[in-house]
Amino acid sequence: MGFLRFIVAALFGITHIYSQDIPVYIALRQQNIPMLEDKLRQISDPVSAEYGKYLSAPQIHSIVDPPHHEQRAVLTWLSDNNIQDAENHGDAIRFSASYPKLAHVFKIPEGGISKNKLLDYSIPLELSPIIEFVEMEIKRNPLNKNSRYISRNRPVSNGDTDERFFGREPLMYMYNVSTESISHSVIGVLAEFQGNAGFLPADLTMHQASNNQSENDVVKIVGGNVGIDIESVLDVQMMSQAGNGMEMWFWDTPYWLFSFAVDYFNSQNIGNIISMSWGWAEDSQCDIIDCSSGLTSEKYVERVNTEFLKLALRGVTIVVSSGDAGAPGRTNEQCGYGRPMNPVFPGSSPYITSVGATYVPYKNATKNATTPLCRDFGCIVGTDERSISFEHVGWTAGGGFDLYLNETPWWQSDVVRGYLESGVALPSKSLYNSNGRAYPDLTAIGHNCPIYAQDEMQGVDGTSCSAPVTGGLLGLVSNHLWNRYHIKLGFANPLLYYIHTNCEDCFRDVTVGHNWCTEQQCCDNATNFGFNATKGYDPVSGLGSLNVGRIVDFIDEML
Repeated sequence: MGFLRFIVAALFGITHIYSQDIPVYIALRQQNIPMLEDKLRQISDPVSAEYGKYLSAPQIHSIVDPPHHEQRAVLTWLSDNNIQDAENHGDAIRFSASYPKLAHVFKIPEGGISKNKLLDYSIPLELSPIIEFVEMEIKRNPLNKNSRYISRNRPVSNGDTDERFFGREPLMYMYNVSTESISHSVIGVLAEFQGNAGFLPADLTMHQASNNQSENDVVKIVGGNVGIDIESVLDVQMMSQAGNGMEMWFWDTPYWLFSFAVDYFNSQNIGNIISMSWGWAEDSQCDIIDCSSGLTSEKYVERVNTEFLKLALRGVTIVVSSGDAGAPGRTNEQCGYGRPMNPVFPGSSPYITSVGATYVPYKNATKNATTPLCRDFGCIVGTDERSISFEHVGWTAGGGFDLYLNETPWWQSDVVRGYLESGVALPSKSLYNSNGRAYPDLTAIGHNCPIYAQDEMQGVDGTSCSAPVTGGLLGLVSNHLWNRYHIKLGFANPLLYYIHTNCEDCFRDVTVGHNWCTEQQCCDNATNFGFNATKGYDPVSGLGSLNVGRIVDFIDEML
C-alpha cells in the first residue's frame, strides 16, 4: 500500500508544471544558539521560577537572526536576479519563482531540471558564509517511498495479540482519561509532508459518532486537503479520539522539515500541539533533500533541530513517531552490519516528544460496550501493554540513540544513565551513541487503530497511530495547565521526566519488548541491532504510557 501511495503521489499529486512558480526557502546562518538552549531550559524546567514563560517570535528572532547586513546581502543578490517578492524572516528567506528563473539564479545545470527537479544548485561564493543551504525541491527516489511510517490495514500477528479495535472506550480506561472535553484553547495540528493526500470530513464525523463523541470538524487547513490517504485519515481521527473536543488543524506541505518549520514558526497564529508521523534515517536526510553546496545530513539535522528549538521556545509541543522498523530502521530492513542501528529523524530530535508503540495480548474477556464502535466491532479489554515487535504484529516500534549529540539532554540524563548501568544486555558501545539523546520518550497503543475511510471501518497499525493518540492525550494535560494556571505545556519532556521521577503511578511502565527487529524480520545477534525493555526508562518504550488523570493530579500537587 505504501509503495503505491508514493508512486501515485509522484505521478499525479506533486508533479510540477515547468513554468509554475514554486516556493524556495533559504536558510541563513544563525547566531547565539547556546543562548536559545539556556533559555529553553529555564522556561521548560517545572521547578524553575521561569517555568512557562515562553517567548514570542520577535523575541526569538532578536537572539538568533544574523546581522542585518548579511540579510541585505542575500536580498540584494535576489533583487539583482529579478526576485521581487522575497519574504525576509530574519534567519530564513522565502520566495517563489519559475523553474527557468530558479535555474538561472542558482546556476542549476541542465541535468538538474531535466526530470522536473531543481537539484545541484550553487550559490555565489561571497554568500557561502551567510547561506547554509536552500530547500526548494525534495528528491522522490525509490528510497523515499519508505520515509513515511507506513501502516498496514491488515494487521499480522502470531496469535497472542488482541486483534480487537483500540477505540475511545479502551483508551479512556487504559490512560485514565476523564469524560471532560478539551476546550478550544488547545489546538492540535496534524503535519503532513511531500504533498500527501488528505481526509474526508464525513469520515471524521462517522468516527466521532462511533466513539460517542460530539462532532468536531477540522477548522483550519493549510496547503490543501486533496484526495484521501490512509495516513492522513489516521492522524486526524486518532488525535480526535484521544483529544476529545480539541480544535484541530491539518497542515500539508510539499517539502520537508525545514520549510515546514519556517512557515509554522513565522505564522502569526500557531497551534499548541503538532503531531508528525513522518521520518527517515538521521544520516540519510540527503535521500530526501538536495545536499548541494556542502550540505550534509548532519548539518540538515542540526538546523532542523534549531528550528524545533525555536518552536519549543514559543510554547509548541511537538509529538513525533519513533518509526516502524525498530532500531535498525528502514535503511536496514535486512539487518546488515554496515550500520546495524539507524536512528530516525525527527523522532530522535532532542526538542520533540518521541512516541513508540504497544499492543496488548489477547484476553478472553469482554466488557459491556457503550459506544457503537466497540459494540459493533469489538474492542480490546486488557491493559498489559507490551512494546510492538515483528514477532507479534509484523513490524517493530523504533527507538535507540541519536547519532550527532555529544551530551544526553539534561532532562533525561539520569534515567538514561540508569538504563545503561542497569545490567540489561546492551549492544557494543561502538554501535550506538551512548552519550546522545535516547528515544522514544513515551509509548501508546499502535495496533489495530480504528478509522473510517470512505465510509468503511478498518484497523491500521503504526507509530503513526500512537503519535497522534499521544498528541491528543497531551492536549488534555495542556488544557488543564492552561485553564488552571495559564501555563502552556510547550516543550513537554522536562515536565514528563520530572513527573516520572517523582510520581510512581503517573506512567504505566512497559517492561516487555525489544526493538532489534524491523518490518521484515528479526535480526540475528540481536543485541547488536537494538535494545531490551526493562523496568524504568528504556529506549524501547521510553517512560511508558500516560496515566493522564494521575498526571493532572500531580501537577496540581506540584504547582
